[in-house]
Amino acid sequence: MGQQAMRARIMTRDTESAGKKNILFVIPDEKKVYRDVHFKVGMLHHLPSLALAILGAIAKKNGFVPTILDLTLHDAHAEVLREKIAALAPVYIGITCTTATYFHALEIARIIKASSPHTEILIGGPHASSVVEETLMNPDFDYLFIGEAEKSFEQFLKGVPPEKIEGLAFRKGDGSFHVGPNTSFLKDLDDFPYPDYSLYDLSKYKLSKLHIEANPVVWLETSRGCPFDCKICNKVVHGQNFRAKSPERVLREMEYFSKQGIKGFFIADDGFTSDMVRAEKICDGILERKIDIVWNCYNGIRVDRVDLNLLRKMKKAGCHRVSFGIDSGSQEVLNKSGKNVTLEQITKAVKMAKEAGMKVFGFFLFGFENETEETMRETIRFAKTLPLDIAKVGAIMPFPGSPLYTQYRSLGLIYPPGDYRRFNLHNSPKYVYRHPTLEGDVIEKYENEFYRSFYLDPGYLTRKFVSCLRNGTLLQTIRTALSINWLAVC
Repeated sequence: MGQQAMRARIMTRDTESAGKKNILFVIPDEKKVYRDVHFKVGMLHHLPSLALAILGAIAKKNGFVPTILDLTLHDAHAEVLREKIAALAPVYIGITCTTATYFHALEIARIIKASSPHTEILIGGPHASSVVEETLMNPDFDYLFIGEAEKSFEQFLKGVPPEKIEGLAFRKGDGSFHVGPNTSFLKDLDDFPYPDYSLYDLSKYKLSKLHIEANPVVWLETSRGCPFDCKICNKVVHGQNFRAKSPERVLREMEYFSKQGIKGFFIADDGFTSDMVRAEKICDGILERKIDIVWNCYNGIRVDRVDLNLLRKMKKAGCHRVSFGIDSGSQEVLNKSGKNVTLEQITKAVKMAKEAGMKVFGFFLFGFENETEETMRETIRFAKTLPLDIAKVGAIMPFPGSPLYTQYRSLGLIYPPGDYRRFNLHNSPKYVYRHPTLEGDVIEKYENEFYRSFYLDPGYLTRKFVSCLRNGTLLQTIRTALSINWLAVC
């Protein structure tokens, strides 16, 4: 491009941006982490970020013009990011990340500072909230939002002095850190603005019928917080206190998005059925208002927080699929994990969900603190007794912020900090930590055995074939099976 054309482009951009306070939100590329895993059927295809849809709505409310750049949808990340910065000249750029995508957040920050040195970078999400000072050691991050950021982010945009904002951290001029205390979680979730999904091109986010019956689909949050004590969970962001939107607010939100053309929801809650009475009221409201929507409890519900009546109501109200965090087929392992459920409760819940007419997804984990080869074999045998439609197993990962991470780090079992991209449930633990009693290769061997034994079991194959014929997903199921690296599994 010649100098005259370049000047014209800059003048046009400056004219268009005059009077605007642009803010750019950037989502790291999840494909960079998960492209090499050998089992993809249990992985959820990429969906719009709920957190950024909420923060985008807050930015609009406060006079900013938000734009969301989802790099998972692009290949030439650096080029796309530079073009977006040049076009918007944003006042702030916000980045959200998990532990597994933190490495890409670092790359993004470096590109931003090289392209626009004076643009302030905001970082948030579960990883940053768990290792605040470690994250701020990277000089490219200017402000870090700890935990639930709705209130602190709005105060920041309103111009409240940073040192007076609870839950905000930053590096001071002398190189030390200011970490605003994060002493409370947001209480009245009904006061939140609706997530602004108009900031996304929803045509780029589509799921197959293996996951949900209709598109477009988005995340829907009806509650926050999990009151249970599983050792592997990071509860830094939403805490242990269960806080819920009222059934009326949930129903209004469903109606609002349904009228916008949304066809399906993935429930984002840690426990949609933690309050079973409230869950029933939501289902009753969907039926009374005739809200034409399908939904899926993908994140998982507890086996001890359902009954047949509730599951039948959920199915009638549009919930076609539920996931259960089963974890293990060893009662001894479950007892020590903090899960506080029994194998009998698991079996009963899965069978009730099937009786209610739902598809059932089971999550399993290998590598608990007291795991042995025999307990992993018990899990494989137990999984095959359950009428699951899909089962997924992963290695325990002691994510920063979880009790297990604190325990293993104090015992010197976590390997020296390196590439956090290894911290995901689809990688071998041998790259991340030393298990107290098992070699990482042994855990990986039993993961492969789980998939081979479960998915090639004659009972499962017969059940799946009949189901696919009934619901028209036979071709999609065959494609999914072909995506598995069966040489590695077998």
